[in-house]
Amino acid sequence: MPVPVEPTPVETESAQSAQTARPVVAVLGEPGTRGALVKLLQDAGAEVIVTVVPDQLREADGMVVTGGASSLEAYEDLKAKDAERVIGRRVAGGRPVLVAGAALSCLFDSVTVEHPQMGQIQVQCMGEWPGESVELSTRGLVPGVSALRSSSDSVLLKGFEGEAHFKSEHGVFEWAFDQSIEYIAPPAVTWTVTEPAYIAAVENGPLTAVQFCPVGSGELGAEFMRRWVASLAVTGRLSLSSESLPSESLSSEGFVAAAGGN
Repeated sequence: MPVPVEPTPVETESAQSAQTARPVVAVLGEPGTRGALVKLLQDAGAEVIVTVVPDQLREADGMVVTGGASSLEAYEDLKAKDAERVIGRRVAGGRPVLVAGAALSCLFDSVTVEHPQMGQIQVQCMGEWPGESVELSTRGLVPGVSALRSSSDSVLLKGFEGEAHFKSEHGVFEWAFDQSIEYIAPPAVTWTVTEPAYIAAVENGPLTAVQFCPVGSGELGAEFMRRWVASLAVTGRLSLSSESLPSESLSSEGFVAAAGGN
């Protein structure tokens, strides 16, 4: 009868480390910013770095992109930081990306704005999904709070109660994706409970986008972030040790913990 082989102390320690390891999330932004979002992610179980370095954004277990009220400003920020390409490469490789707030509109074909002198101006965006984002005011709506009507296929938002806080001035009111394509799993789309309703979230494989502000949505936002962080695989491709990152990117705890806005 074979004699069981006891694991060595090194093997035991490695196994325990793998079980307790926290996923590394890279937030797009300048070091020293996104403080409230960093804390929310940390509380959800992630180690966090705020960075614009492409290699760090690519190698992290998860990447987060946020936007405030203006979708066009969010898109200009994406382009200025060359984040479009990073997002595309991560999604193509099946690596998780979370886009939140006004940046959700950037993932659709276009954003249309109303200019006082020039009328409607349509800006072409990333085109991950077909559709147009328009100003809420053109549909008689303003940013605020709304309950969520989630898809039955939703993993991250199913069963949520309460209201989410929306800051973006734009919204997508029609879902134009062809859900009948047999070889493509249809995205799960969550809607606001407004009249008319607009898209509150899309879950599409590694790419998740929410129109609401997780930081400003209280327990609903915190639970959503816990679910998203829990879905991340710990790969170890990006280390947040002080030896591997510039000193200005690190807090006393070994990762970015910035003060300031989200």
